[in-house]
Amino acid sequence: MNGNFDFLNMSFFTKASVYPGSLGTFRYRFQRTGWMDDGSIQVWVYENTSFELAQNVETETFPWTEEGVEQIRSWLEQKLAERGTEPYRIPYPPKRG
Repeated sequence: MNGNFDFLNMSFFTKASVYPGSLGTFRYRFQRTGWMDDGSIQVWVYENTSFELAQNVETETFPWTEEGVEQIRSWLEQKLAERGTEPYRIPYPPKRG
């Protein structure tokens, strides 16, 4: 295991029903419903802004099973490769002269 999302496992999703995260400027969010082996996990990816203001949002729903969590990791790795990431930084307005 050496992927960016190897920390995701079945028990990870018991910590909270909604979990936002990021890798630099690559943003993601999880929301689970139900419980292990009987529920689902919806995953969003979006640009470097708040979830509420994001416009370029992609989402998929996966079963909350071992196979579903493996699919989540693969989907996130694919989206990270497509969208890319940069180190997080706060943009400053240009200096006036």
